[in-house]
Amino acid sequence: MDQEEDGTPLLMHVRRVACSTPADARGLAWLHELLEWTSIDERELLTEGLTSDELRALRLLKRRTDSRSTAAYLGHLRMIAVAAGDSGRLARIIKLADLEDRRRHPHVRLDGWSPPYAHALQILQSGLAAASSPGAGALPFRSDVPTTGGAAVGA
Repeated sequence: MDQEEDGTPLLMHVRRVACSTPADARGLAWLHELLEWTSIDERELLTEGLTSDELRALRLLKRRTDSRSTAAYLGHLRMIAVAAGDSGRLARIIKLADLEDRRRHPHVRLDGWSPPYAHALQILQSGLAAASSPGAGALPFRSDVPTTGGAAVGA
């Protein structure tokens, strides 16, 4: 988890994101790239004090593939935009800071592809507006998705 594909230190991005999030999400923002860039076991994170909601937020933030598909990337953003509970709220706060940082400092892959950060921000902001509307429903984030070790993290 040292460098992005282009050699830029990943910690620079993580630091900017963490510093731009509210205090209640800042610690988790420092970890927002952890599941995507390392092989850390989720149980280890829980043992070290991460809450189930925080782990769910990290799971929401983790992209399932490293595809160069704009549709897959935006679909992932839509999932975060409508995620329920505190895990969804934390993921949206961190992803908003992440996207703002990536818009200013784009992560362009070696093959030239870059996620559509501006469009992703629009999707996330629309989801935030919808989530704050009275009576708005959100899709639940599944807590029964197995962890790396095969055990589920309970709700």
